[in-house]
Amino acid sequence: MNWTLDQISKKLVEINKKGFIQIPPEMFRRDEGIIGQILEREFNLSENNLSVRDLGNFELKGMRKKSSKLTLCHKTTESGLTPIQVFNRFGYEKPSKRDQSILKKKLFTTVKGTRQNNLGFILKSSDSSSIKMFYGDEFICGWNLEESIKKIDQIILVMAETKGRTLAKDERFHFVEAYLLDELKNMDDLVDSGVIVIDFCIDQPINSTKGPHDRGPHIRIPKIKLLFAYRNVRKIL
Repeated sequence: MNWTLDQISKKLVEINKKGFIQIPPEMFRRDEGIIGQILEREFNLSENNLSVRDLGNFELKGMRKKSSKLTLCHKTTESGLTPIQVFNRFGYEKPSKRDQSILKKKLFTTVKGTRQNNLGFILKSSDSSSIKMFYGDEFICGWNLEESIKKIDQIILVMAETKGRTLAKDERFHFVEAYLLDELKNMDDLVDSGVIVIDFCIDQPINSTKGPHDRGPHIRIPKIKLLFAYRNVRKIL
């Protein structure tokens, strides 16, 4: 269905009037994306990881108001090392946050284009649709975002107040604000200025027989830089 902005605005008003929405037990999973899944359910949409936008001309995104970054997409590398190979080479050992007695190998790091991070990674963009990651001057891996950009060029971003513990069964969402983000700016400029960043989120208990748990990589925009990422931003709720 190709939704119009007027139809989307009316639906958002209906959702807003519901107040705090509980996560159905059958939907719960400890995943940052649960807020988007709840929002999609309210629009009667099925989960969509393809290059097709959720609402016809618009991609639908949910975000906690207290979150610091908007996830544009999850995308594995398409050249150089795979995320697991990056993890195997650059991962570090650290106790689990939930249980200090469990030692894990981790790779939780944000990479941007403005400067090298504490692990020595930096992003570079060579054209309007690709990102490359370097370790110093050494090329490590790259992403082609041509198809992803088509999907995220027009986003309906819906912000939610929350109650309960984050990523827990008792978390609830009240969708209180929404914005149209229209026409993503040039990738070169967004990467070089640190507006688009990439997060690696991989871990594995030491001596575990299970493989590493890879939650990304995530292509993200810090919330404070959203106004710089799109040519047009308009509040619709």
